[in-house]
Amino acid sequence: MSPRPSPELLIEDRNVGVGLTSEEAARRHAAALGNQTDHQSTRSLGSIVRGNVLTRFNAIITSLAVVVLVFGSPVDALFGFVMILNSVIGVVQEIRAKRSLDAVQVLITPNSEVFRDGTKRSIAAEDLVLGDVVALKAGDQIPIDGTVLTSQGLEADESALTGESEPVPKPEEAKILSGSFVTAGTGTVVATAVGTSSWVYQLTKEAKTFVLTQSELRVGIDRLLRVVSWIVPPIAGLLLWSQLRSQQGFDEATVSAVAGVVGLVPQGLVLLVSMALAVAVVRLAKQQVVVQELPAVEGLARVDMLCVDKTGTLTTGHLALDKLHPIGVSDGKLRAGIAAITELDGARTTTTEVIQDALGWHPSDWTVQHSVPFSSVRKWSGGTFRDHGSWVLGAPEVLLDSMAGLELDHVIQQLHDLTGQGRRVLLVAQTDAVMPDAPELPERLRPIGLVSLKEEVRPDGAAAMEYFRAQNVTVKVISGDNPRTVSAVAAELGIPGAADAVDLRRFSDLSTIPADTAVFGRVLPEQKRDLVKLLQQRGHTVAMTGDGVNDIPSLKAADIGIAMNTATPATKAVAQLILLDGRFERLPSVVAEGRRVIANMERVSSLFITKTVYAAMLALAVGAAGVAFPFLPRHLSLVAEITIGVPAFALSFRAADEPCRPGYLQRVLRFSVPAGLVAAGATFGAYWAARSPLADANLEQARTAATMTLTLTGLWVLYRLTRPMDRFEGALLATLSVVFALTLIPSPVSRFYALTLPPLRTTLVILAVLVATISALQGLLRVSEHYKRRSNPKRP
Repeated sequence: MSPRPSPELLIEDRNVGVGLTSEEAARRHAAALGNQTDHQSTRSLGSIVRGNVLTRFNAIITSLAVVVLVFGSPVDALFGFVMILNSVIGVVQEIRAKRSLDAVQVLITPNSEVFRDGTKRSIAAEDLVLGDVVALKAGDQIPIDGTVLTSQGLEADESALTGESEPVPKPEEAKILSGSFVTAGTGTVVATAVGTSSWVYQLTKEAKTFVLTQSELRVGIDRLLRVVSWIVPPIAGLLLWSQLRSQQGFDEATVSAVAGVVGLVPQGLVLLVSMALAVAVVRLAKQQVVVQELPAVEGLARVDMLCVDKTGTLTTGHLALDKLHPIGVSDGKLRAGIAAITELDGARTTTTEVIQDALGWHPSDWTVQHSVPFSSVRKWSGGTFRDHGSWVLGAPEVLLDSMAGLELDHVIQQLHDLTGQGRRVLLVAQTDAVMPDAPELPERLRPIGLVSLKEEVRPDGAAAMEYFRAQNVTVKVISGDNPRTVSAVAAELGIPGAADAVDLRRFSDLSTIPADTAVFGRVLPEQKRDLVKLLQQRGHTVAMTGDGVNDIPSLKAADIGIAMNTATPATKAVAQLILLDGRFERLPSVVAEGRRVIANMERVSSLFITKTVYAAMLALAVGAAGVAFPFLPRHLSLVAEITIGVPAFALSFRAADEPCRPGYLQRVLRFSVPAGLVAAGATFGAYWAARSPLADANLEQARTAATMTLTLTGLWVLYRLTRPMDRFEGALLATLSVVFALTLIPSPVSRFYALTLPPLRTTLVILAVLVATISALQGLLRVSEHYKRRSNPKRP
């Protein structure tokens, strides 16, 4: 491969009007110095399927299902469908994310003007090579990194790349980045980096890197499944041995052992978490919020640090007229003159349109005698009007330079004050002299007014900031724009610390920035990412909003990336959340939805893990005692439906707005372990008492006694979890109790579930056990809650 030419040699040796020869270009293509890139995604379909199918949860459920299919009835293996549903949900979500990442595209320029063999020609952007001389004009997107060779008022919009909201002048020898747009002037650029070496490719490559959003719920469940996978084999072996000892046949003993082990796996919990998040996604879609990854709903609810970009996030991206500041003339006179200038032919720009629309005035007595259109090179426009003299509107620094000899200190001070407030300022000047024929400023100009403009702040921004402040979420503004401008916008939205904006160019070591700094200006894209990582290192869960390509690295680094609908396609593709209508006030709805899911899943998890604990304890007790297992699979199905399945589904939709706290699994275990231990002890105690000579109950009656004890204990656990209960939850608990009571009445239903009411003596024993169980459970939970208050005294 040929050595890559240095940028310095490319600039010095290049004849601007000749460019490369076709032979040189062909050699550089052959030497891999062309502008081609690899557009492949880093995440294949096969890896997505493997990642969602080959999981610990699926391995456990599949193993147990195969055993049941070999030794028992296929009906008893229906629990395997939970595995299939959960895998399908995961695969579908990740394929959606893959498609979004595959669609990431920053460069949209199909063709470029390039000098080859001494002539200008149009070629595909991907056919450019290192050293090509590219001709640029207003409206072009720059397809390569380069250095400016010639410039005739060349300006580039780099807002999507750097966050700088103003067009950047590009004189000769200035650096220019791929992905930026030419907003004014013409020029030529020599390509110094192309293809995979270009800035925009490196950014796109980072954007396409697949990173799955972390979910504390799923991490906690996976940790639990890891423990379950360790204890399933020995418990299964112990149960099989004990069932064989109790004179059961091998097939029957195997199915009984599997029935005891299946209860250890919180299979419904895994599916219910996915379903609850999926329902939240649907609910948020109705509020114009697109969730591209299910865990993002949970993630935003856990955020305690929100980093926002200014342009396009806190602001609409449009300018708005702030105020007119007359200097020595009446307000009416100044308004009329400005309105007349903005209506001149060639004077209309985005800025003058904003001013004209805000003034809403079209003076009829201002007759134009001569006008000079706006030029980005001159930075002013103006005209001569009959009976009113010549009026000019333009950049203050340009117009003031033409006013030598005038006392301008008061104007300069006012100008400084306005720019210090983050305002963009134009100067209005007037003279009795006639505008010259050449596009030059007339003589004897004097300042007669200033026009201040501000960025249009999103109308819903202040309310959203107030919500996050009330929720103890710290907001930091991170922008590539001028710190003064950023500070002004932040102050208008009421963000604490807005007045103390810092210029990040002054910090070589970001770790030295005070932790309470809230507003950052002149931030480079890589510095945005580094700031996000610094906040994460300090223990924060960080969300980042953005709309430009420059925000991609920080969106990828953040725990949650949020894009506005006005964002570039590449930025939307890497974000987990997209606000379709661009309304910042949607974020509190996402937080509330995430909190609802987390709070409800924590309660639901307590039900499922209580079941895991008592299933493990019962299996160990039965194995050690060598007695017949106290349940048939249908008994456990009935208990699960009444105490877990129906309640868990109902609780997953409960309204909740509790602040999220770390330590999900610890809190769940603090409740579930004592509840599960007591439930297992009560159930085995009732079963053992029913099988004793004093109770005089047969095996079916003893199993019914165990089913009654476990169900009633489970309903008490449900009551504890839902306190304080609302009417719906009270009605649900009462309905479940009645349904279970009806199931015990001799009928086809009771015969289906193999339930036979035990003798009165056994029933009295069950009631005594229940009273003792509830007392023990209350005592253990009080101890647990006391320990929680002592270890977390500041938390409710």
